[in-house]
Amino acid sequence: MKKELKNLRNLGKLFTEQGMAGLDFVSMNIGYDGKAYFLFSSEIPPRIDGMFVNTTANAVYTALVITPSWESGAVEKVERLDLGKHTMNFRFIRPVPDGSFLLLGSRCMYSKKKGPEKNAVFTDRNGNVLRAFTFGDGIQDCIVRNDGIIVTSYFDEGIFGNYGWEEPIGSCGVCAWTMDGRIIWRSEREIDDCYAINIDENSNLWYYYYSDFRLIRTDFKTETEYDPSVEGAESLAVAENGRFLIMDGGYDNSDTFYVCRISGNQIEEPELLEFVSENGTPVQATPAVWGSAKALVLTKDGDICFADFSKMQ
Repeated sequence: MKKELKNLRNLGKLFTEQGMAGLDFVSMNIGYDGKAYFLFSSEIPPRIDGMFVNTTANAVYTALVITPSWESGAVEKVERLDLGKHTMNFRFIRPVPDGSFLLLGSRCMYSKKKGPEKNAVFTDRNGNVLRAFTFGDGIQDCIVRNDGIIVTSYFDEGIFGNYGWEEPIGSCGVCAWTMDGRIIWRSEREIDDCYAINIDENSNLWYYYYSDFRLIRTDFKTETEYDPSVEGAESLAVAENGRFLIMDGGYDNSDTFYVCRISGNQIEEPELLEFVSENGTPVQATPAVWGSAKALVLTKDGDICFADFSKMQ
């Protein structure tokens, strides 16, 4: 299957134009609102003993919010959010339907004297803290749905315990939260590492995990299991109400993506996903971030494209 990439723009040049020079790029994401969010920090703290990610940064955070046309791929608007100085070493930024922003740290210490750090901080658009909670250590990814439900997935250290945790919040591998920090759902599968999560157009959660390498669809009440016949995939998307699955090739092939039809609870043979320019020339590119069936696609030349996979052929 071929996907045309329209209105490619150099990402580094875009950052420079918006005054991000000198800041450390942390992460990017597509929000529930269809906008692209890029998080920057004034300083990435050194690792503990040269190995472990520090949970504190005392850094100033800045975000770029890009409103794209998902039809043409053009950039329609760019906003800069100056979020101020914060103690936590944040990894994620997510817009929240109540108008706040979730700044979330991937790592979170637990102290027997002080208790757990609050690594889920909700701010206004000026960075003022509105509320803060503990979402646990070892957070792999986070999704905020348009109804305010927050989903967090965890990698192995957050599941089995590290950073002082004896009873990790993420021991279930995937869980769902309310905007006021309450857990409302936990996966009951035996998960050693949740590799990928996403939601479909009906807000069903899809998650793929190690060591069974199974793909699960759930509405938090019932679930359906699929075997995607791939080991070690790191990202996924589902299009047209669960009719099409897009996943990378797994271990040693994560830069190659495939499209599969879903029939019932069966996944059919994969078809290679290829990218071309507007004049039909092949482009070496990879979907770097998914938000439902929308993707931020990066090329080997450092260009970015806002690509919508919602309608498949």
